[in-house]
Amino acid sequence: MIFHLVAALAMAGLTWTLGWWGVVVAAAILGWVYRTERGRAWRVALAAAEGWALLLILDLLSGPLGTLATTLQGVMKIPSPALLLVTLLFPALLGWSAASAVSELALLVRPTDRS
Repeated sequence: MIFHLVAALAMAGLTWTLGWWGVVVAAAILGWVYRTERGRAWRVALAAAEGWALLLILDLLSGPLGTLATTLQGVMKIPSPALLLVTLLFPALLGWSAASAVSELALLVRPTDRS
């Protein structure tokens, strides 16, 4: 639970400052930190989606997100729920791929003792 909270806040904060590259940076760091615990990448992906959901909620409370969603729905010819799903799927895939890649590369470069 704490991992998700800290990771989601890190994803949101780095996205706020670095753009979508913030997800890659945070996921790479988390992938390296948890390199010995395989299966952590899906948690990083979930935290990335949660971080972006937090940013969407903040935008909803402070700006015309509904107007933007309606406009994008008309331009892209897809329903708003699908647009929301794609918006949250993007950071999840970025986070998963960065965490997986860094974790595996770290284990290849410097394997840990399993004895």
